[in-house]
Amino acid sequence: QLKYLDIIDHELHQLNFRIDQFLHVSKKDHDQIVESFLINDLFKEITEFLYPSIVNSNVILQEGISQRIYIPGFRNELRQVLLNILMNSIDALAENDGQKTIHYQVSDLEDKIEIQIRNNGPKISEESIRTIFEPFVTTKNHGTGIGLFVCKQIIEKHDGNIKCFSNDEWTAFYITLPKEA
Repeated sequence: QLKYLDIIDHELHQLNFRIDQFLHVSKKDHDQIVESFLINDLFKEITEFLYPSIVNSNVILQEGISQRIYIPGFRNELRQVLLNILMNSIDALAENDGQKTIHYQVSDLEDKIEIQIRNNGPKISEESIRTIFEPFVTTKNHGTGIGLFVCKQIIEKHDGNIKCFSNDEWTAFYITLPKEA
């Protein structure tokens, strides 16, 4: 029954992720060290973790990182941001009848790093876009409404910015981070 063990393991990891989100909201100081790490490796780690969800949801994942890009920051916190946005993208695509696509790319710009994660799920209304990063705001039946709020806190802690745009074709999250923390 190894199939069921994989499912149980995956669900336990997701539960642990949600608990970490709640703990992050309640804690302000962390004994973490800023490090410079390859964003390519972080995305690889996250997509391997999400592989069962990607396969079960019949999602096509397209990578757009053409070079090795180092990023400074708290690796575990940035992992949490990317993981949350990718998990939300997979959830949003559940409503799609056709091809389900998530595309991510990282660009090394002159003075910053830009991360874009987009999916071809349903359009998010303008009203929802305005409140999407507020605490306890959710459109999911079983959502907590803290995931994107925590993401915004983490990105701002890294002196970055996070925005969401949505139209009939794509919903995209843009994260910009300074090259030096």
